[in-house]
Amino acid sequence: MNSKRIVLIFAALMVLMANIAAAAPAAKNPPTLSVDGEGIGIATPDRATVTIGVTSQASDAGKAQNDNAWTTEQVNKAIKALGIETKDIQTNNYSFHPNYRTAENHRNEISGYTVNNSIIVIVRDIKQTGKVIDAALSAGANEIHSLDFSAGNTQAVRKEALLKAVQDARDKAEILAKGLGKRIVGIQNVSESTGYLESRRYDNMMLAAAKTAAATTIEPGSLSLTARVHVDYILED
Repeated sequence: MNSKRIVLIFAALMVLMANIAAAAPAAKNPPTLSVDGEGIGIATPDRATVTIGVTSQASDAGKAQNDNAWTTEQVNKAIKALGIETKDIQTNNYSFHPNYRTAENHRNEISGYTVNNSIIVIVRDIKQTGKVIDAALSAGANEIHSLDFSAGNTQAVRKEALLKAVQDARDKAEILAKGLGKRIVGIQNVSESTGYLESRRYDNMMLAAAKTAAATTIEPGSLSLTARVHVDYILED
């Protein structure tokens, strides 16, 4: 009898607890406000990378190679004379190929040889960039393939962009919350997406425009990095 009574009491308690739980109001999630923010960090370039080309042509293969090697050496000497270290000068590409006649009855005949040598120069004193280009061209280089400006330390720029993005998100949220008659009381979630510091490139046409009779004028300008954040703010109920 006692065992049956205990079982009945336990069952009754379980039913009672289930009814109480069903009657209790469900936990209410606080209202949230989701916004995106964007910020841009600005950096001053502190390094330039110049790709210089030396192209030589001759009817004899050996002469084409020797001419190119001699001219390339003169270009290297001229650049080093400006204080550029050897470690900042390197060969990027070297090619050698025969040239063929285009006349219909001479299509397979070799008319000469072409040698191309591309040199990458890292200019750490950015004010020397124009002088490096002029020195290379004066020494015999006949092509400037590209010019890129970059910045070495990106941490400060990244921090600047993120802080601006967070502030942008907060400003938007404050405006929206005020319009809704609410007040921000917390943050539920934050995510971010930070880009990279984009280098600034001069192409061949821009370099040609920068060239004057006296000297090549190069303006490094500025570089930018964009950061984006997504913030879920908690509003007062």
